[in-house]
Order: sequence, then structure tokens, then C-alpha cells
Amino acid sequence: MSRLCPTNRIPRALIDPIDSATEALTIIDFTMQDPPGSDTIAILLDHERRGLSIFTVTGTTHPDAMFDVLDIIIDARTEGDLRLGGMILASVRPGSGVEPADVDRWLEASDMTELGGLELVEWFVVGTETACPRDMLGQPPRWGSA
Repeated sequence: MSRLCPTNRIPRALIDPIDSATEALTIIDFTMQDPPGSDTIAILLDHERRGLSIFTVTGTTHPDAMFDVLDIIIDARTEGDLRLGGMILASVRPGSGVEPADVDRWLEASDMTELGGLELVEWFVVGTETACPRDMLGQPPRWGSA
């Protein structure tokens, strides 16, 4: 992805909803390390899908590390942050990318967030190319279901 995206607007936190994969990927692109590291990026959203916060957990080299990040976010929600309605995740995997086991990770992550009272809008795997494990299942995007 290019770091210079003059045609892609960046949604303003607490003002503009993040309505598309393009908008989410623009935010992720600006958040990623240069050069990319093995990180998990979380964009936290309110109930109208406006950005509340973005954080990056570095050194998440194991593909299952995303579940540790999810646990932190779900704990924040259950401990009383009622503004938190959902999230967009990105697993940055330099030199690799999506793998077959990511289908099961998507299903588990989606179940975890739903049980925690949150919506996992999308999970991107950013590596040699960018992919959504949800696509491997043939599930429709969740962008229109806010």
C-alpha cells in the first residue's frame, strides 16, 4: 500500500463513521510501521462505527496472538466502556500472508467479540498482499450492517 493516498480521505475520530474497507485500509496503512513489523492493529469503534482509538501491539509474530489483543479489547468493554461497539483488526505479517487456518481464527474471533457484546467488522491480514479471511468462507462483508 502507498503511504501517499491523496484520493482516500481519512475518517475523523468521533466524527466520521468508517464505512468501507478502503477507509479502514487507509487508516491501517498510516498506522503501520515502515518497514512493516509483525503487529496487530486494532481500530476501536463506537456504535455508529466512528473511530474511538487505534492501538498497535508490536511483536505479534504468532498468528494466534490476535486473540490476546481481542481479550484486552473485550475486557475493556466488559469493565464498563459502553462507548465501545466494535472493532476492525489487522494482523501485519511481513513476508507472508493469509493462511488456511485463518478461516478458523476468523470464526473464533467473530464469536468471541459477539459474546463480548462487540462487533468484529473486519479482520485484514496484511502481508505479501492484503486479504480478509472472511472472504475465504464466502461470507458477505459487514460494512453495510451498522
